[in-house]
Amino acid sequence: MFCAASDQGQSSDRTYPPASNGNSFRIGAARSTGGALETVGDLHKLDFLFSGHEVVLDDGGPGEELARFREFEAHTGSSVATALAAGLAALIIECVRLGVLYTNDPDDKTPKDPSVAIRMEDLDNVREKEQMRFALKSSGTDDNTHNRYIEVWQTFSHVASVLKDNLGESSSELETIAGLARVFLRKGVVA
Repeated sequence: MFCAASDQGQSSDRTYPPASNGNSFRIGAARSTGGALETVGDLHKLDFLFSGHEVVLDDGGPGEELARFREFEAHTGSSVATALAAGLAALIIECVRLGVLYTNDPDDKTPKDPSVAIRMEDLDNVREKEQMRFALKSSGTDDNTHNRYIEVWQTFSHVASVLKDNLGESSSELETIAGLARVFLRKGVVA
Protein backbone atom coordinates (compact mmCIF):
# COMPACT_ATOMS: atom_id res chain seq x y z
CA MET A 1 0.00 0.00 0.00
CA PHE A 2 1.20 3.51 -0.81
CA CYS A 3 0.21 6.35 1.52
CA ALA A 4 0.87 10.06 1.19
CA ALA A 5 2.77 12.05 3.79
CA SER A 6 0.46 14.50 5.54
CA ASP A 7 1.91 17.70 3.99
CA GLN A 8 1.44 19.50 7.32
CA GLY A 9 5.07 20.52 7.74
CA GLN A 10 7.27 19.60 10.67
CA SER A 11 4.39 18.89 13.03
CA SER A 12 4.11 15.42 14.50
CA ASP A 13 2.83 13.12 11.79
CA ARG A 14 0.87 10.12 13.01
CA THR A 15 -1.67 9.97 10.23
CA TYR A 16 -3.62 6.87 9.31
CA PRO A 17 -2.88 4.46 7.62
CA PRO A 18 0.94 4.72 7.62
CA ALA A 19 1.11 5.18 11.38
CA SER A 20 -0.78 1.95 11.96
CA ASN A 21 0.35 -0.16 9.01
CA GLY A 22 3.98 -1.21 8.78
CA ASN A 23 3.39 -2.73 5.35
CA SER A 24 2.70 0.59 3.65
CA PHE A 25 5.10 2.93 1.92
CA ARG A 26 4.93 6.57 3.00
CA ILE A 27 5.51 8.83 0.01
CA GLY A 28 6.48 12.49 0.13
CA ALA A 29 6.43 15.14 -2.57
CA ALA A 30 9.64 16.49 -4.04
CA ARG A 31 10.66 19.07 -6.58
CA SER A 32 12.06 17.81 -9.88
CA THR A 33 15.54 18.37 -8.40
CA GLY A 34 14.87 15.74 -5.72
CA GLY A 35 14.53 18.15 -2.81
CA ALA A 36 11.56 17.47 -0.55
CA LEU A 37 8.82 20.08 -0.36
CA GLU A 38 8.82 22.06 2.88
CA THR A 39 5.33 20.79 3.71
CA VAL A 40 6.41 17.14 3.75
CA GLY A 41 7.68 17.06 7.31
CA ASP A 42 10.16 14.60 8.79
CA LEU A 43 12.10 12.97 5.95
CA HIS A 44 13.15 10.12 8.23
CA LYS A 45 9.53 8.97 8.35
CA LEU A 46 9.33 8.71 4.55
CA ASP A 47 10.09 5.67 2.47
CA PHE A 48 10.42 7.53 -0.83
CA LEU A 49 10.17 10.91 -2.50
CA PHE A 50 8.54 11.31 -5.90
CA SER A 51 7.94 14.36 -8.03
CA GLY A 52 5.01 16.14 -6.48
CA HIS A 53 5.58 19.82 -7.22
CA GLU A 54 3.64 21.46 -10.03
CA VAL A 55 2.92 18.17 -11.79
CA VAL A 56 0.81 18.67 -14.90
CA LEU A 57 -1.89 16.09 -15.41
CA ASP A 58 -3.08 15.33 -18.92
CA ASP A 59 -6.76 14.53 -19.20
CA GLY A 60 -6.07 12.19 -22.11
CA GLY A 61 -8.27 14.22 -24.44
CA PRO A 62 -8.06 13.75 -28.20
CA GLY A 63 -5.85 15.60 -30.61
CA GLU A 64 -2.47 17.22 -30.49
CA GLU A 65 -3.91 20.54 -31.70
CA LEU A 66 -6.24 20.72 -28.72
CA ALA A 67 -3.33 20.14 -26.39
CA ARG A 68 -1.67 23.36 -27.56
CA PHE A 69 -4.73 25.38 -26.62
CA ARG A 70 -5.67 23.52 -23.49
CA GLU A 71 -4.66 25.03 -20.18
CA PHE A 72 -3.17 22.49 -17.85
CA GLU A 73 -3.46 22.92 -14.15
CA ALA A 74 -0.40 21.97 -12.14
CA HIS A 75 -0.93 19.95 -8.97
CA THR A 76 1.33 19.86 -5.94
CA GLY A 77 1.51 17.61 -2.89
CA SER A 78 2.30 14.21 -1.53
CA SER A 79 -0.99 12.84 -2.88
CA VAL A 80 0.23 13.57 -6.41
CA ALA A 81 3.59 11.97 -5.62
CA THR A 82 1.81 8.93 -4.17
CA ALA A 83 -0.20 8.46 -7.35
CA LEU A 84 3.04 8.45 -9.34
CA ALA A 85 4.62 5.98 -6.90
CA ALA A 86 1.65 3.61 -7.15
CA GLY A 87 1.77 3.86 -10.94
CA LEU A 88 5.47 3.00 -10.97
CA ALA A 89 4.83 0.01 -8.68
CA ALA A 90 2.12 -1.21 -11.06
CA LEU A 91 4.50 -0.81 -14.00
CA ILE A 92 7.20 -2.78 -12.16
CA ILE A 93 4.76 -5.61 -11.43
CA GLU A 94 3.64 -5.67 -15.07
CA CYS A 95 7.26 -5.77 -16.30
CA VAL A 96 7.96 -8.75 -14.03
CA ARG A 97 4.75 -10.46 -15.24
CA LEU A 98 5.83 -9.98 -18.87
CA GLY A 99 9.29 -11.22 -17.91
CA VAL A 100 7.68 -14.44 -16.66
CA LEU A 101 5.88 -14.79 -20.01
CA TYR A 102 9.13 -14.24 -21.90
CA THR A 103 11.06 -16.74 -19.76
CA ASN A 104 8.37 -19.40 -20.10
CA ASP A 105 7.42 -18.88 -23.77
CA PRO A 106 6.91 -22.43 -25.15
CA ASP A 107 7.43 -21.21 -28.74
CA ASP A 108 10.84 -19.71 -27.98
CA LYS A 109 13.44 -22.46 -28.23
CA THR A 110 16.32 -20.16 -27.23
CA PRO A 111 17.90 -21.56 -24.06
CA LYS A 112 17.49 -19.21 -21.11
CA ASP A 113 20.13 -18.84 -18.41
CA PRO A 114 18.48 -20.19 -15.23
CA SER A 115 20.30 -17.61 -13.08
CA VAL A 116 18.46 -14.76 -14.83
CA ALA A 117 15.17 -16.53 -15.61
CA ILE A 118 12.14 -14.72 -14.24
CA ARG A 119 9.83 -17.11 -12.43
CA MET A 120 6.30 -16.96 -11.00
CA GLU A 121 7.77 -16.71 -7.51
CA ASP A 122 9.51 -13.49 -8.61
CA LEU A 123 6.10 -12.10 -9.54
CA ASP A 124 4.70 -13.14 -6.16
CA ASN A 125 7.71 -11.70 -4.34
CA VAL A 126 7.70 -8.31 -6.08
CA ARG A 127 4.23 -7.74 -4.64
CA GLU A 128 5.72 -7.89 -1.13
CA LYS A 129 6.94 -4.70 0.54
CA GLU A 130 10.66 -5.43 0.82
CA GLN A 131 11.00 -6.77 -2.72
CA MET A 132 9.04 -3.77 -4.04
CA ARG A 133 11.36 -1.46 -2.05
CA PHE A 134 14.28 -3.24 -3.71
CA ALA A 135 12.67 -2.83 -7.15
CA LEU A 136 11.88 0.85 -6.63
CA LYS A 137 15.44 1.55 -5.54
CA SER A 138 16.65 -0.36 -8.60
CA SER A 139 14.78 2.20 -10.73
CA GLY A 140 17.41 4.75 -9.79
CA THR A 141 17.77 6.86 -6.68
CA ASP A 142 19.49 10.08 -5.68
CA ASP A 143 22.32 9.70 -3.15
CA ASN A 144 21.73 13.29 -1.97
CA THR A 145 18.31 12.26 -0.63
CA HIS A 146 19.58 9.12 1.12
CA ASN A 147 18.24 7.12 -1.84
CA ARG A 148 14.67 8.27 -1.24
CA TYR A 149 14.11 10.25 -4.45
CA ILE A 150 13.34 7.91 -7.34
CA GLU A 151 14.90 9.01 -10.64
CA VAL A 152 12.97 6.82 -13.06
CA TRP A 153 14.60 8.32 -16.14
CA GLN A 154 17.85 6.53 -15.20
CA THR A 155 16.21 3.21 -15.97
CA PHE A 156 13.38 3.99 -18.37
CA SER A 157 14.85 6.48 -20.88
CA HIS A 158 17.00 3.94 -22.70
CA VAL A 159 14.37 1.19 -22.51
CA ALA A 160 11.70 3.51 -23.94
CA SER A 161 13.98 4.28 -26.90
CA VAL A 162 14.68 0.60 -27.53
CA LEU A 163 10.97 -0.27 -27.36
CA LYS A 164 10.13 2.56 -29.75
CA ASP A 165 12.76 1.29 -32.21
CA ASN A 166 11.42 -2.29 -31.96
CA LEU A 167 7.74 -1.36 -32.17
CA GLY A 168 5.73 -4.32 -33.44
CA GLU A 169 8.43 -6.94 -32.88
CA SER A 170 6.77 -8.65 -29.94
CA SER A 171 9.57 -11.11 -29.11
CA SER A 172 12.14 -8.32 -29.12
CA GLU A 173 9.83 -6.12 -27.05
CA LEU A 174 9.30 -8.91 -24.50
CA GLU A 175 13.04 -9.53 -24.32
CA THR A 176 13.63 -5.83 -23.59
CA ILE A 177 10.95 -5.77 -20.90
CA ALA A 178 12.34 -8.98 -19.38
CA GLY A 179 15.69 -7.22 -19.20
CA LEU A 180 14.03 -4.37 -17.35
CA ALA A 181 12.39 -6.84 -14.96
CA ARG A 182 15.84 -8.31 -14.28
CA VAL A 183 17.00 -4.83 -13.25
CA PHE A 184 14.11 -4.59 -10.78
CA LEU A 185 14.88 -8.06 -9.44
CA ARG A 186 18.66 -7.57 -9.78
CA LYS A 187 19.02 -10.85 -11.62
CA GLY A 188 22.23 -11.00 -13.58
CA VAL A 189 22.76 -7.29 -12.99
CA VAL A 190 25.88 -6.02 -11.30
CA ALA A 191 24.83 -3.37 -8.77
